[in-house]
Amino acid sequence: MRLFLAGVLILVSQAVFAAPQVVSWETLKDPVAGHYDDPFAALHPSQLRSLGQILRLREGLKAKGLKPDERSDLEGELEREEALLVVTGVDVDGLLSRRQQIAIERARASLAGNKNLAGQEVTIRGYVIPVLGKDDKAIGGYLVPERGMCSHIPPPDPNQMVRYKLSGGQAGNWAADYIYEPVELTGRLTLGATRQQITLLDGQVEMISAFQMDVDKAVRLDDSAPAPEERGFNFFSSVKRLLKRRNLEQ
Repeated sequence: MRLFLAGVLILVSQAVFAAPQVVSWETLKDPVAGHYDDPFAALHPSQLRSLGQILRLREGLKAKGLKPDERSDLEGELEREEALLVVTGVDVDGLLSRRQQIAIERARASLAGNKNLAGQEVTIRGYVIPVLGKDDKAIGGYLVPERGMCSHIPPPDPNQMVRYKLSGGQAGNWAADYIYEPVELTGRLTLGATRQQITLLDGQVEMISAFQMDVDKAVRLDDSAPAPEERGFNFFSSVKRLLKRRNLEQ
């Protein structure tokens, strides 16, 4: 009996250990790279616009051949914009001197994926952007956290995009019916940046992903019907074929 119970416990523990980890999109971000001092994050959008305007005006004043009245207008506008920020306690020169370093930190944080998930079997939900192969079959594509990303709205950060490939098994019987179809994908996650240009309805889009996944299970999430602007996947396929033919004819 003891041996039987011990065997059951081992089997249960192995099953628990082998169960895929359910992850959120926030979990994909590197918890270390995402923590840095960003003084711009505390600013109101109007203050950010004023900073951008100040930078533009300062660059404009460096231009050669400015007429006296043009220079006077630029200097007056610059003085007003700077005064608006100074009275609210914004360190204009200090912020502008740090903008390049902050841009580097932001780029590093957007590229960095959670190293603890590398090589792990995970389950994640999102919306698929199928990529057609040479035979017009969607054996892979991209999973993004929101509808419309990369087409109607800008692409997400690289660590918020998963490039997936159907590796067989249950996933081999699944194919996306339309762009931004909601699905739940399960598979092994690997960490490594990839870059690819694909054709969407709005034209060429560069896809940069920090993660790749070999999918062995895919579950459709019928949470809503496709919106009219999402179009059918068959329509998307025909558009891509048409673009190919036009490029060959030119």
